[in-house]
Amino acid sequence: MLKIAAYYKPSTLVEAAALLAEDGRTIIAGGTDLLVNPRYMVGVREVVDIRKLGLNYINAENGWLHIGAGATMRTVAQQVRLQRLADGILARGAAVCGSPNIRNMATLVGNVASALPSADTPPALLALNAEVVLVGTHGERVVPLDNFFVGPAKSVRERELISELRIPLAVGDDLRGGFYKIGRTAEDISMVNAATTLKIQDGKITRARLVLGAVAPVPLRVVRAEEALVGQPATEETFQRVAEIVRDEVRPITDHRATAEYRRKMSAVAAVRALRQAAGLAPHGKEWQHA
Repeated sequence: MLKIAAYYKPSTLVEAAALLAEDGRTIIAGGTDLLVNPRYMVGVREVVDIRKLGLNYINAENGWLHIGAGATMRTVAQQVRLQRLADGILARGAAVCGSPNIRNMATLVGNVASALPSADTPPALLALNAEVVLVGTHGERVVPLDNFFVGPAKSVRERELISELRIPLAVGDDLRGGFYKIGRTAEDISMVNAATTLKIQDGKITRARLVLGAVAPVPLRVVRAEEALVGQPATEETFQRVAEIVRDEVRPITDHRATAEYRRKMSAVAAVRALRQAAGLAPHGKEWQHA
């Protein structure tokens, strides 16, 4: 049973970083992971609540879209700029992350900080080339999300908090996107999810990112698939060839939600459906399907 001995509510990032520097403390913003995630049950004695730090923001500045650590999934799902960015892949991932009650409390940054392979939003963030801003007693450092995850529930974050995520806007308004989730219900943790961003010029793909979740120890950028897409026509034939690469690259496990074999098969399905959306070959209205 989780027994909290102390609860802190700092008013500045400096104060929060100093509190987090001591072992046995964990950061919360929405707090939705605290009781349901077993990794919090061991060694946690004290909680540092960062809701008073003014981090509930989403704004564009100097070519970056900044998403603060207090921005909830509901806020992300409903934010107009995110609904337009790459066909709204991040907003759509947030919109199927848990129940409405969870989305009202859970934060996008918390979903990243948990570093769970099955998390719904990291694939879209990786497809958008996002970065993580970490704050500790040493100051601030920026880590590309590509380099953030190191294993299930493990990341390069030390005794630090994530103050914000940021997404480069230099890619332009012509970036197309697709997102697809496969789960027992829309509110359940993903068995497989996929996010992609494409740039298409004269019918050919000039830039591609393809990321899958719940099929490897960390959210998986399928670089071989990305390389195979560039220079090819944005057609069903191309996407089916890429599906074979996806099946070869994923490293799924068997758990109580699905077998490794099922996840391998569905990884290709999710990837193709996300790619179809990005190419305009399928509607964006359905973000998930029943397993």
